[in-house]
Amino acid sequence: MPRRQNNSKLNARHIDQLQRETGYPHNVVKITYYDSKKNVDLARKELGFGKYVFKGVTAKMVNESFGIFDAMDQLQSLQDKYRQNGKYGISNYWIAHNFLLNEGSFLRTTAYLEEDKIRRDTIRCLHNSKSDVSQIVRQRNISLDDLFNIPVEHLKFDLHWFSCMKALEYVKEIVEKMNSGSPHLYRSVDIQLLTGLGNHSANSASIIRQALQKEYGLRIKVDGGNPGVLILTIPKKPTYSDAIWC
Repeated sequence: MPRRQNNSKLNARHIDQLQRETGYPHNVVKITYYDSKKNVDLARKELGFGKYVFKGVTAKMVNESFGIFDAMDQLQSLQDKYRQNGKYGISNYWIAHNFLLNEGSFLRTTAYLEEDKIRRDTIRCLHNSKSDVSQIVRQRNISLDDLFNIPVEHLKFDLHWFSCMKALEYVKEIVEKMNSGSPHLYRSVDIQLLTGLGNHSANSASIIRQALQKEYGLRIKVDGGNPGVLILTIPKKPTYSDAIWC
């Protein structure tokens, strides 16, 4: 009997440790731990994979939306259905972003992804005819008119399929819009710019990525968790008190 109690305490410690490391709800961690035959390393690997796929899906959002498992199952089903590789594909990262942007609504996310399939097919056709696709690419992203209403963590912009010049113009507009009165700029804000690595470019390097790094210098860096993403820091707006302390 004492041995069983010790094992129970050990299992509880392992589950608590995994929960702290991953940030997942207790029940998710517990089930994963026991499904992994109480192997901490295997459970960590499983949860680590889940954290990458569901990056940004917080325990609060999961619990308040559909319940712990329903939200993750629905996101997984969306990713299984809509994820596509290739030059005109869509990543799990972008699907998860839109799932969160739509407040975990399966129906609204599905509607967006169906429209996005049409947009990407249109972009492909226009690229073949060497036409400008910048307006369609903009439509895939958050409207700049809604920028102030979007939580900071959801300020992500996909720059795939822009020309280099149009991508720079678009990012400049985003920065100017934020500086024009964003309530977020009481502190510095990081926005995420999806450029990819240039795998489908002629020289296997993203020209947009290189141009942004040159344009913004030390204010822009590569996302440590996703090398296909650049993080651009928009400095906080100076206040009267800042001027006094200077």
